[in-house]
Amino acid sequence: MPPPNWNDDNELIRDLGAALRAGPPGRPDPLEQMVIDAAETVRRWRTSDPDLELAVLLYDSTLDRRVLVRDGGEPPRTLVFGHGGRHVELEIDDGGIEGQLVPPQPGTVRLQTASGTSVETTADEVGCFHFELPHRVPVRIECAVGGERLLTEWIVT
Repeated sequence: MPPPNWNDDNELIRDLGAALRAGPPGRPDPLEQMVIDAAETVRRWRTSDPDLELAVLLYDSTLDRRVLVRDGGEPPRTLVFGHGGRHVELEIDDGGIEGQLVPPQPGTVRLQTASGTSVETTADEVGCFHFELPHRVPVRIECAVGGERLLTEWIVT
């Protein structure tokens, strides 16, 4: 059987229709479920609030290989996201996610998972906040400070 020619729109539509008529093949394996969750997350993001500013990753300690530790323990992961003059600094370890808003000020901080669940907390006067650690799931942080709203890129904890 020759491979499908999905450059031909009619053949692609026929194959998609056949797949839809066949119905779901059963429960997806964990990797397939992660892809499905990511696709649903992208769809939600594309239809989300246009006033959100995306804070991009500026620093990730897992990419910084200049420091080697011989104690065998896993050091906390440090991430810095930023947009304009605002930054969100995160430290992730077994105790959870510690964060700080820069410049420091109080605000509302929400941890969102790819599956759509969220937990909200308040940053104190110096911008510090804490979340329990959801293991091995994609998360992002949304911060509402001084009338501005920032949203970090997705990270896997």
